[in-house]
Order: sequence, then C-alpha cells, then structure tokens
Amino acid sequence: MFSQRRPKVVLIPFLLLFSLCSTSLAQAATKSPAPMTPSQMAKMDHSSTMATPIAQASPAPGGGTFLYQSIPTEVLNTALFDTNGKKISLAMLKGRTIVIADFLTSCQEICPMTSANMRTIGDVVAASKSRNKVTVLEVSVDPWRDSATRLKAYQNLFGDTNWIIAGGSQPNLKKFWDYFGASVEKITYSASDLKGLPVDWQTGKKNTFDVNHTDEIVIVGPKSNWVWLDLGTPNDGKAILPIKLKAFLDAQGISNLAKPEEPSWTPRAVYSALNILLKTKIGA
Repeated sequence: MFSQRRPKVVLIPFLLLFSLCSTSLAQAATKSPAPMTPSQMAKMDHSSTMATPIAQASPAPGGGTFLYQSIPTEVLNTALFDTNGKKISLAMLKGRTIVIADFLTSCQEICPMTSANMRTIGDVVAASKSRNKVTVLEVSVDPWRDSATRLKAYQNLFGDTNWIIAGGSQPNLKKFWDYFGASVEKITYSASDLKGLPVDWQTGKKNTFDVNHTDEIVIVGPKSNWVWLDLGTPNDGKAILPIKLKAFLDAQGISNLAKPEEPSWTPRAVYSALNILLKTKIGA
C-alpha cells in the first residue's frame, strides 16, 4: 500500500513503497496511486529528483532492477551492531555479496514476514556452495527500541542464525537508510490507536509509537557497489512465523500474512539476482 506522501528519493530512480505500520496512517491512505512495476519505474524520467544518475539500470529477469552504483565511503563505514553488540559495517563485509532488507522488531503488519523471508534466504544460502561468498543482513530502522539484546531476543524467536540482524544509533541508521532511499518516520500513537493494538511480544505492554518505513531489499556487490533493488511487501507464499510474532500481528498483519499486498518481493527474486551476479546456483 502507498501513502499519500511520496517518500524521499535518494540516488535511486524509483518510487519507493511506504510501509504503513500505523493504523491511523493506513486508514488515511484510501486514495493510493496504482502500483508500478520495476520496469515501469525504470522508464520514468527522474532527472529532476536524482542526486546522481545511475548508469545502465535495467529490469532483472527474476524481478527487481539491476543497478550499478558505487557506495560512498561514509556509508560503507557507517557503524552498525549485531545481536551480540559487535560492530559491523558494509566496509567490514567487503569481498562478500550482501543481501540487505529493512525492518523493525516492533512492527505488527509486515516486518515479521520480512524476517521470515530473510531467514529462508539465509538458510538457502547456507546450504549452497556460495555460503562463503554471501551474507544475508537485516537492518533495523528503529534506533529507539532495537538494542542488541532485543534484536537477539527477536532472532531467538526464529531459532535460526543463518542471517545477521543488525541495529545502530539514530544518526547511523539515518545515514545508512537515507542512502538506500528508505523513508523512515517515527509516529506517536493516539489514545484511540492504542485501544486496538496487541501487546508487545517481549514486554507485554502496548507500544506508544511506531516507525513507518519503505519496504525494500537490496544487494551490495563484493566491490562495495549497489547492484540490485526490489520493492514491496515480502511474499514467501508459505511464511511460517514464530508463535509470539504471529500473535503480535494486528488485523492488517494477519491479512498480509494470508495474502501479501502487491507489489511484493520474493526470495525467488533474490535467488535469481544472486545467480546472475555470482554465476552460480542458489535456490530452486
């Protein structure tokens, strides 16, 4: 679903999709523009909004769009932390192909399905011959709540560590996601919003705010260049969530779990992009 506001476009020639985590915002977005395919977006004239033109952007056969964009040093060196509080950055992962998606642990509508997709991708990569060449990385957009200990508790719900979950400080996450074009906005709930919300899966209390964000998945190449992008709701077709996170979903989340909204991105699109980029065979 699109919001009525167009999120900030940073370096990429695409209209990004706004993830509506707030009930009040979702209700307000009743007159949304029709979804666009990546190929349609690639044909648009974005010369007035692009900070730096991207050469040779082209639709990927399996979904999404291939890009050819060098990532600035300050973004590569942006410090994040993993579930153990250990520093991690794109610069530290240079030489590996990195699959990156955005999420937050307090989302009740879409992010649990994003994590389910990333878990699936991590498992498939770990079982492939390219396991030493690819890192699957899920990075939070919520610096206010997503500490290393909460991120660790969240990943423990999945019982799987074949993908990395990371967080960061507010300025660092802003710098990181601003570059990749993810629009992030902190929304405080009203009293009426709180009435229908489930309690938090970890604290047992209702959250007082949400973080709205665009939903995207990107691939960074081994030479630290941005090489692929896909947008939309995560769609596995058979997403299995931890019991606590499934119970944490609100009405919109339950609907997205049963039938993800279009446009959407799938693990198959990621495998297709990786196979072309790495000249290998990952996934079915």
